Amino acid sequence: MCPNCEHHFRMIWPECLPTHHHPCSKNKMKCPDCNEVTELYDFLIDRIMQAPDPCIPTVEVLSISPRDPNPDPYARSHYRQKVWACREARYRLTYRPVK
Repeated sequence: MCPNCEHHFRMIWPECLPTHHHPCSKNKMKCPDCNEVTELYDFLIDRIMQAPDPCIPTVEVLSISPRDPNPDPYARSHYRQKVWACREARYRLTYRPVK
């Protein structure tokens, strides 16, 4: 899920994963809806092993960084906070009283 627009998509992994790929690697991807480039830890990405739904947009991984030796211990909560901050900003923009 993109933290900015909250649209869900499926990722297309490179044919050959780099040898430095690790759950603490960061994957850089570009959202197909809002075109925001996001970098997420691999362990934050849900893996659903089922037949892909053709109506879900796909996104390719732009780059995979080497393993982060000191990963953020609060990466999952920081990701959720970013999602909620973007959600609150959209809500305020939509429902803010007009002066």
